[in-house]
Amino acid sequence: MALGQGGGVVVPPGAVSPDAGDEAMKVHAGEAKDPELIPGRSAAEQAAKAIAYLRSVQDEKTGGWAIPPQGPTFPAITALVLSGMLMEPGVNAGDPSNDPGVKRAVEFILSKQQADGGIYDRLLPSYNTAISISALAKLPRTPELQERIDRAIAFLKSLQYGEGAQVRDGFAESAAVVDRTHPFYGGWGYGRHGRPDLSNSGWAVEAMKDAGVDPSDAAFQRALVFIQRTQMTGASVDGKRINDMPYAAESTQGGFIYATSVNRATIGDGQSQAGEFVESLSGGPGVIGAVRLGKGADGKPIVLTGNELERRIQLYMKQSTDPAVNNQAGNFMVVLGPSGDGTSASSFEVHFPITEPEKVRTLLWDTLSQELENAAAVQVRPAERWQGVSRLRAYGSMSYAGFKSLLYAGLKKDDPRVAAAMDWIQRNYTVEENPGLGTDGMYYYYVVMARALHALGQPTLDVTVAGGEKSARNWGTDLVARLSTLQNEDGSYRSVDDRWMEDNTVLITAYGLVALQHARGEE
Repeated sequence: MALGQGGGVVVPPGAVSPDAGDEAMKVHAGEAKDPELIPGRSAAEQAAKAIAYLRSVQDEKTGGWAIPPQGPTFPAITALVLSGMLMEPGVNAGDPSNDPGVKRAVEFILSKQQADGGIYDRLLPSYNTAISISALAKLPRTPELQERIDRAIAFLKSLQYGEGAQVRDGFAESAAVVDRTHPFYGGWGYGRHGRPDLSNSGWAVEAMKDAGVDPSDAAFQRALVFIQRTQMTGASVDGKRINDMPYAAESTQGGFIYATSVNRATIGDGQSQAGEFVESLSGGPGVIGAVRLGKGADGKPIVLTGNELERRIQLYMKQSTDPAVNNQAGNFMVVLGPSGDGTSASSFEVHFPITEPEKVRTLLWDTLSQELENAAAVQVRPAERWQGVSRLRAYGSMSYAGFKSLLYAGLKKDDPRVAAAMDWIQRNYTVEENPGLGTDGMYYYYVVMARALHALGQPTLDVTVAGGEKSARNWGTDLVARLSTLQNEDGSYRSVDDRWMEDNTVLITAYGLVALQHARGEE
């Protein structure tokens, strides 16, 4: 039996797995498949409508957006709106401070700058400060504004794990002084988990780039160490592994995961919100069963730990009177789907050396009958090779966040780290969803995707399609067309998921607007 550290067997978008049958199940962690995109509103039309909507909901009292009456506020949301507006040709012509909405938004953001230089309101100082810097950096640099940005950058650097970290007692997001050998080195985090993550680190790197910090700066160089440790590649350059963490050894994915640790107590174990992925397939023929658990009384998906699922399957197989099942007791793999803690999930894949699909279907249904939603929540497919090595799964939003961070740090296209990430992007290209997470964080995915590919400077990508062949795709056209299917008549974007605040209409409309602005020049 093997319960591993990484990703489920999932077919990359548009590709065909050597193990996939015609009835391969798409669980929430499953592969994306792009629709036949039909262009609707152009980028310019969408942007104009989105800006009109956002202007209509700007808070009259503060000048910010999405201001909760009870507080605290998130300057980052206002900064995202401001960034999207400042990228609009009609808004940034001349002096954008002449625009009343822009002027009030800038005043709101600056009103949240604290004595320590950070731009935040009690919570998430790294996240809020980084995104606010990127917005302010788009304005004409008066001496006063430059001084504000410089103080914010200095504060942001003090939150980076490394030799220069400033330890603040009682400060939830205080980083720690660590050396280069530590898995946290070079990263930024939210604070509550006591460890850095690639999302916050990506925002921080972007803020430094937008503010004009040179890639040779020590903070950029420290960040590269952390970013590399979230890239799932076992490749070596000049005898040194790109990612020296054990969870990436021999991986060939090339994409990125969320963090080097789940929390401060699991240092170096790694974390992927997308769960696990099986590489290095081996063994003989078998069957892969995919299960999706139902919802509990609270309306939320039921979750099980991988260990509990293993225990149940093991017990069932030992008690089975069917020799084909009983003789294989203990000989299977459990692979987690999307997981917030790295140990439990609401969807799984289970790999068996049993070759009869219906026996596997019955086994899984009997084992999980109380937790399954309906009969369709168990699907099976034949596998030419059932066994493999289970590793953390690289996924869409983090892979683009890592890719753009490498580019912002000054790495060239032919750098092995960039090339490995580019290979993942080509094999997993989609605008339908956040690959590996479905609709979770989908609008955030669009932002990092658009920024990364805009930074790459290529309007077209040679992406992998069915049969392993390459197809040229204009990513800007695809993304604009996809966003046009999601825009409401009032200019806002439609929420498709509530995870990571993506039920907040202002936030996802800001995400959509920023993504559009990067994509519109690539159509």
